[in-house]
Amino acid sequence: MAALNAIAREWADELREGIAWVIVWKTGRSWNAQAVWLNCDDDTFEPEDLELARKVLEQDPNAVMLNGYYCGHFGEDMTAAELAAGIRWHYDNGYNQLDGSTAFPAEPELRPEGVPADMPWYGKPTTEGPDPYAYDGCMSPEDYEHMHELMAADRQREDAQQAEHPPTMDLTITLTPDTAAALLDAITPQIVKFWESVRSWVNEAAKALGKLMAAIGKAAAEAVNNLVDAMLYNANDRPKWWHLYKHAKKRRTRKKYRRLLMKQLTRKLAAASG
Repeated sequence: MAALNAIAREWADELREGIAWVIVWKTGRSWNAQAVWLNCDDDTFEPEDLELARKVLEQDPNAVMLNGYYCGHFGEDMTAAELAAGIRWHYDNGYNQLDGSTAFPAEPELRPEGVPADMPWYGKPTTEGPDPYAYDGCMSPEDYEHMHELMAADRQREDAQQAEHPPTMDLTITLTPDTAAALLDAITPQIVKFWESVRSWVNEAAKALGKLMAAIGKAAAEAVNNLVDAMLYNANDRPKWWHLYKHAKKRRTRKKYRRLLMKQLTRKLAAASG
């Protein structure tokens, strides 16, 4: 139970917040856990998490997949020990098992016999074209590579057409003396206004110069923050943490994942120095 309590403490924030799903499984007498974030479009595993989920099931067919919002026996104010008891309840009773979860995407459809061999086949029904820069497993590696070859050929063909027939435009303007006089009358107020704007800008620039020194101090602080962010990014083993630190809608969520990234960096620095 001590190992399960340790897992509950490590993933307590994820279980309480109810955004991520925490996969829990056993190998022998050891407990293991990993948080995953489902695709926001269809609530299925991301490709890298899909591979993890399949490996987990090979190790433990009774693994569970838990979320503090959707699954019972969890709450925002629970202690780590209470969260551990909730995990144990789900695992022992076979609730919310990973096997058969709807988070697994549907298996890709096989290529129909009538589809030409040189045409890439995407085996997932969709109203939009697949993202060509994210391999989701619904195409064979050969079809995925061939799709990029076709895209490159299309780009080369378009570039060649533009080079051969560059866009051109002819423009002829004829001004009579009366038109020229009317044009001058029309633009003179704008010229005066422009120079007044220049003079105003010079005055504002002089005022801004006084604020420059204060801005230098702010820039120095920002440089320190950028340095810390660079260290957090390079020491991070969990891309989702970085994503939520930078892009979560709630400030509380961003602050939480920055704290997790700092703890991770501190552990690695301590290990390196020890």
